[in-house]
Parts: sequence; structure tokens; C-alpha cells
Amino acid sequence: MPGLNPINSLLVIVITGSLLLLSFLLGSNLLKVNRKANLFFGIFLLLWVSFWSDEIFALLHLQHTTTLSTFLNILQLFVSVLFYFSICYFTNPHKQFRGKDYLHLVIPTVVSVSVFFKTEFVSGYSWRQLFVVTMLLQALFYTTLSYILLEKHQKRLELFNSERESVDLKWIKHIIIALIGISVFISIYNILFIEGSLNSIANSLTLVIIYFIAYHAMRQKEIFIIGKEDMEYILQDEEYNAQVKNKLISNDELAQIKQRVIEVMECEKPYLEGNLSLTKLAELITVSPHQLSYVLNEGFQKNFFQFINDYRVEKAKAYLVSSEYDHLSILGIAYESGFNSKTAFNTVFKKHTGKTPTVFKNERSIL
Repeated sequence: MPGLNPINSLLVIVITGSLLLLSFLLGSNLLKVNRKANLFFGIFLLLWVSFWSDEIFALLHLQHTTTLSTFLNILQLFVSVLFYFSICYFTNPHKQFRGKDYLHLVIPTVVSVSVFFKTEFVSGYSWRQLFVVTMLLQALFYTTLSYILLEKHQKRLELFNSERESVDLKWIKHIIIALIGISVFISIYNILFIEGSLNSIANSLTLVIIYFIAYHAMRQKEIFIIGKEDMEYILQDEEYNAQVKNKLISNDELAQIKQRVIEVMECEKPYLEGNLSLTKLAELITVSPHQLSYVLNEGFQKNFFQFINDYRVEKAKAYLVSSEYDHLSILGIAYESGFNSKTAFNTVFKKHTGKTPTVFKNERSIL
């Protein structure tokens, strides 16, 4: 293999080091959040390094043996699956692997046999062509499947969290598109047997993606601060709807808990806490998250997110219509009302009132 140019050599070194370090930080559970998800995500990043194996061996002046090359090819077949498994745990940390989940390992295992023995399972196609086509199809399939899971996750967040920005996993959705592009590029590169290394532009873009992942991964928060039983109830959409139709508690108990909810919201104002969760509010009311979720749906006809943010918007409106709080900026009012950011405040406020906080305040000034 021809030597790498200096810029590309530096990029390969930084890419490799960055992936190895980030893989260790996530896999070792250094953050103490989303443990299973980060374990799989860390392994995914570790195996991702193998795509630069040719360049790494060239830089180290080591012999890239056929056996080692085969082993790395086999590892690469499981990269997309591991990425998908990590998303499964990000969107449901209590997920239990069942028989059907192991079906995801069948195709990469079968193709691994072909790679190992250099066989042709399809007449007229070499093992390498089969390998590359499998890699490309897996990348497209599992990134799409992951995207669908993340979409469902964003909708489910409203059932147990009062704010979404820090736990909505949009950062993973953003990198999915980039990963598809990189996967397609690498697959085409491999199938064409181009001599030399990946060009500097591709590696530069890859490095940007890696640092984007690192930035968000190291700032992530625990997504599901809720017990396993309550989570299973909440996360199963069909089961959830079916159980709501059946009485979880009596009408008298429903009325009592509903009254208790109103008292806590008006007296203790827990909605002013930016990170208020279903679990925290349930503890204040001394009921289970399961029961509270039922009461909000049956007693108030709202999910948790809607219920809490209704209170926050009303609080914000009180600040905006009163000249006493003119010294507060829009961001200041957002924080005082329980919102964690100006973006979240504007989005929720406009959805409730049809106007942005600024327009709402200016209209008061005109009147």
C-alpha cells in the first residue's frame, strides 16, 4: 500500500485515538447513565475503528496478514447491529432480549462464514462482493430501524418527562444520516478495490462526526428515571391504551388523587423544577408513577408533559402580563417558569397560545 500523505496520516491517527478513547469512556460507564445503551454504543465505536485498519497498519509498518484481515472483516459485519442494539437500550433500558432479537445476528453470522472460508453462497458473486453488499444493506436497514425507534421514543417522552431537549436523543438522529453517508462511501471504496487510503476530505468529515458524537455523548443525562414495572406499563403503547380503558383505581380514589395533585401543584409548585419527572411528582403525591399516569390521563385528559407545561405556560403568562417583571428577559421568564431553555419555552408557549412569548408581551404593552 502506498504511503499516506501527511494530512491523511494525522487524520487517521486522530480518528483512531478519538474512537478508542470515546469507546472506553462510554463502555466503562464513566458517566453512570444509560449503562446498557452506552456499553453497546462503546463497542460499536470500538469496532468502527476497524474500517481504518489498512491505514493504521501502514502507519505502524506492520504486516496486514490475511487472517487478521479476515477477522476484521467479520467484526465489521456486526457494527450496524451493535449500533441498533444501543438504540434499543437508549429507548428502553429495561429491554429483555428475546428469541426474535437474536435473528439480527443470523445474516452477519452467515456472511462471516463466507468471509472466513472465502466461499460463494450466491453463484457468480465472490465472498468480498457479498461482504460489501451485506455491509451496505445492513447500514441502510439498521440506521432506518434506529431512526424509527427514536421517533417513537420522542413521542413516549411526554408520558413521563416534563422536558425533552436533554433526553430526546436528537443528536443520535442527526448522526444517523451522517453514518449512512459514511457507510455508503466506505462500502463503495472497498468494493472498487481502490489502492491507497480514504481521502482527506472523507476522513475530515468522519472526524467531525466523531467529535459531534463525543460532544453529545459526554453530556447525556439519564433518560428513564423510573422503575422497571412502571416503565413497562408506559412504554408499551398498545398495552397502555388497553389498560387505561380498564379501571386501574376506583372513581372515588381517582377523585381523591386528582384533588391531591391539584393541591401539590398549586401549593408546592413542583412544575418550576426544570427536570421534573413523573417519578418525582408521584413521590410528592405519594402514589406510584403508574397510578399518577392513569390519573393524569383519566382525570385531566392530558399526558404528563402536557399537564406540567400547562402550569408553566400559565406562570409565564402571569410574568409577561405584569409590568412588575419587566426587568426579566424572555430567557429569565422561561427559567422562572420552569423551562430549561428559551427554545423549549418558545415552542411550548406558542403551541398553547398561538403566539411567541415576545409577541404576547408586546401585545400587553400595546393594550
